[in-house]
Amino acid sequence: MTNYVRINKLSKAQQAFTSALLDLMKKKPYKDITVSELSEYCGYDRRTYYRYFKTMDDVIRLHCAYLLKEMAEIMIAKGVLTPETGFLSYFEFWDRHRDFLNLLDHQGLLYFLGELQDSLLYQQVGLSMHSDLPDELSDTSEFSQFAFHFMLGGVWSSLVFWVRSGMKQSPEQLTKHILNSLTEMAKLIK
Repeated sequence: MTNYVRINKLSKAQQAFTSALLDLMKKKPYKDITVSELSEYCGYDRRTYYRYFKTMDDVIRLHCAYLLKEMAEIMIAKGVLTPETGFLSYFEFWDRHRDFLNLLDHQGLLYFLGELQDSLLYQQVGLSMHSDLPDELSDTSEFSQFAFHFMLGGVWSSLVFWVRSGMKQSPEQLTKHILNSLTEMAKLIK
């Protein structure tokens, strides 16, 4: 499966499998959850599971993609994003999904979100807000690709650090730290 998962609307079965998996992950290790157990837990058969998913990882990817689509819609609704409003929107969104972040981290699965966010945020936020961008990040200039990955990599690492250090800072504080870091880096370059 590619890193990019196209999301429109989840079916009732997809929602059920996702909810069931998240519930089961609160009770036992992810690696110990079977397709049969998941199917029974959510009231669907294995055939239905395999209609939508090839692996258990696909269920997690789908949920992460759905959340990132939701984040994109919130960012788009805010209009023109500046670095400050973009970072703030990102951290406000994840602040509302602390339990999910903690669950992924506890299960050693936080990387799923990291794998998906670059392409999904480009596809769902970038393209929606800037109609002049190419459909694929790989079709942008080399500079744009490096700049995009540099910024998202830093924001992602900050999110992971925030999760693993107890989520004490507010989205406003996190945004301020990042903006101050960029300002300080710019001073060093001069």
